[in-house]
Amino acid sequence: MCTTDYESKSLMSKIVICYLRADSQLLDDHILNRLASFFAPQYAQDKAHEKPVVHVELFFPDRAHAEKGVSSGIHYGGSAFMHPKAFSRKHWVFHSINATPDQVRRAKEFCRIQQGASFNYRGFFSPAFMNIGHATRIKGLKSNKRMPWYCSELTSYALYHAGILDDAQSIAARAHPHAAYHVIQECCDTYMDTARALNNKPLQL
Repeated sequence: MCTTDYESKSLMSKIVICYLRADSQLLDDHILNRLASFFAPQYAQDKAHEKPVVHVELFFPDRAHAEKGVSSGIHYGGSAFMHPKAFSRKHWVFHSINATPDQVRRAKEFCRIQQGASFNYRGFFSPAFMNIGHATRIKGLKSNKRMPWYCSELTSYALYHAGILDDAQSIAARAHPHAAYHVIQECCDTYMDTARALNNKPLQL
């Protein structure tokens, strides 16, 4: 069960999880995007007309101006980023997670520490058993070590560091962006939400 330990709704903040599906116009027609779609895990809840999720980012909205905020994520071949960003409702899918101000602070702290971290090619291309193990990840987090990531790993461990996902949930969610979508939707008190406009170039994820 998702561990959002707020005392009352008056104390709640939120973290927005932002997803791109494989048919998003923000993605270019690149072999990596097609492979990410092909290898996406399947779930009973998947709808036949919807393509799998192939990219995920975190968004921390400004409490005074909900359409503005800071995004954290990583693209294929790039480094982990954390910078101001707004999102197009047309191209993105959103889950919002209720969180305490302390949980938001801890998630942001994780993202700031990992800013500039490299892309996890080994985890992206290799079988799961060859990826960085969960215990190694947790040890690195406790020592504030910067580590390589791909997008669903960065998202799931940010939520783990915040105390929103537990060990089993973070392991399941990190496997693939589509897995992150389902784990977060099933384990957390999510609600559909949106952030606002972005004009962006096609992405290779």
